[in-house]
Amino acid sequence: MTNPGRLIILGAGGHAKVVAELARAIGWHVTGFLAPADERGEDNLGAPILGDGVDLSADSSWLEQNDLFPAIGKGDIRWREFIRLAAAGARVPSLIHPAAIVSPSAQVDAGAVIMAGAILQADCVIGSAAIINTGAQVDHDCRIGAGAMIAPGAVLCGNVYIGDHAFIGAGAVIVPDIRVGRSAFVGAGTVVATHLPDSSYLKATRRTSQFPVME
Repeated sequence: MTNPGRLIILGAGGHAKVVAELARAIGWHVTGFLAPADERGEDNLGAPILGDGVDLSADSSWLEQNDLFPAIGKGDIRWREFIRLAAAGARVPSLIHPAAIVSPSAQVDAGAVIMAGAILQADCVIGSAAIINTGAQVDHDCRIGAGAMIAPGAVLCGNVYIGDHAFIGAGAVIVPDIRVGRSAFVGAGTVVATHLPDSSYLKATRRTSQFPVME
């Protein structure tokens, strides 16, 4: 995590609002949001909407004066914007809420955000532009891929691997030593007790989350 300075947030939706408040809580000055003006009006949480984009290659002052952070809930767009920032040479921090519990041996890569109440245990690795959302628990030796989303209240037991761009829904439980493939989707409340291949889709049945079905 870089030293707090001036931060421009890409996005102005609900996820961006949470990220902005997190950033302010750890000392960042939120310069503004890059998003369409009609998404949240002319400002958002007291910071201006700066427009719906900026040509980073044409105006280096944006990069000199600000760090930038992709705060977009939709995973493919968030990853696209992270790659664009990296290619332009932007400073992209990781953001960790002061109310999160993060092991000193955990690794949190650029563009990742750790929300309030989340727990990261020993030797976890959180990939670039990943989201560990509110109250999620990530136990020891887990690997969370780039661009992945771990939704609020999800529980990852020890030595779980989550592939790049995978989605783990709210309240899902991944038992120890499970591998969830790239771009896989795990629905809210699902218990995952077997490995999931790339691009698989798993959700809980209506009657109980104990017996998920894969489609």
